[in-house]
Amino acid sequence: MDKKNAPAAVAPETVASEGGASKRGASVDWASLRADGPLHKIGDCLLANEEYMDTYSALRQVCRNWRSGLPEPDVHLHEWIMVEHVLPRAADFTFLHLRTSRYVTIDLTEVHARYYFVGFYRGVIVLAQKNQPHKIRLLNPLTKTLNTRFEAHMPYVILKSVAVMKSPTMVFVSKDYPAEIAWVDESTPTKGIDEDWGEGRFSTEHHSLRCITPFNGELYAIAVNNFEFGKLVCTNNVQLEQRASSVNMDTLFSFPELGNNKFYLVKSDGALLLVLLDNKHLEEGQPLVYRVDTESRSLHAVNNIGSRAFFVHYIRCISVDTRVHPTLRPGCIYYAFGLYQRVL
Repeated sequence: MDKKNAPAAVAPETVASEGGASKRGASVDWASLRADGPLHKIGDCLLANEEYMDTYSALRQVCRNWRSGLPEPDVHLHEWIMVEHVLPRAADFTFLHLRTSRYVTIDLTEVHARYYFVGFYRGVIVLAQKNQPHKIRLLNPLTKTLNTRFEAHMPYVILKSVAVMKSPTMVFVSKDYPAEIAWVDESTPTKGIDEDWGEGRFSTEHHSLRCITPFNGELYAIAVNNFEFGKLVCTNNVQLEQRASSVNMDTLFSFPELGNNKFYLVKSDGALLLVLLDNKHLEEGQPLVYRVDTESRSLHAVNNIGSRAFFVHYIRCISVDTRVHPTLRPGCIYYAFGLYQRVL
């Protein structure tokens, strides 16, 4: 997948801001189209397919009459990933649609001038204001929708990873020293620099936390100790509770029978999978992939991942369909450190 061959951006060069939206000249023909005409059906078709979310945003930008009667769409982009780029100076962000292998490059110069980039998670760019108190902002890069409802600031520590969940909208952050996951929602107030950050926190001594992953409305992570013995931790009642302060996180179950290893979480084809690093600690013939049964709190060996390929890393793991990306090997696990891979 060569970023140099990426097509030009389809999305308009406009970015929503807290003080209002910047505007771009639109052709009179498009701008004057009636709001009750065929645009509704065209917009609904584009909105129903996540691949065309950038085209939907471009249509909204030029069709002034139609746009004025519709709220900004509130969507999560599950099928897009951000291609790594140089920070902090780069203002062009490139995204890849996993299902179709389509690239889109978007100029976010205006955002880059006012916000720090914190992370990208499931189609949402997590930002922090450059001015004090560095309040959290969430940007959908394809629709240019900016969530400015957060009062909480970003923590004054080096973060390992970040995650965003909805219903209600919450931001989870993970850090190493100490190993901790903390979270806030839109009603969390701004706190002082010396106050504990977050409405809730989960910490574990002598462990590191990896691969925070949403699944079936909850958030999961792998916790490993210094000897690489693992356990699975998860939230409870994220979707049922109305406040982040009511959410808890605890150990779901441990798996010492897998020995000391490096573990990763991958969500693929509706299942949550535990992936092991193929190393000298594995017994001959031991499976590398296990399906996580969150109800019975157990693991079940998976011997074949079909046409999927996995990219695994401590921070994030993705599952890719090799029928869409023919340069990848089906049934292959790509470890995102060094040049290591394993075919099941």
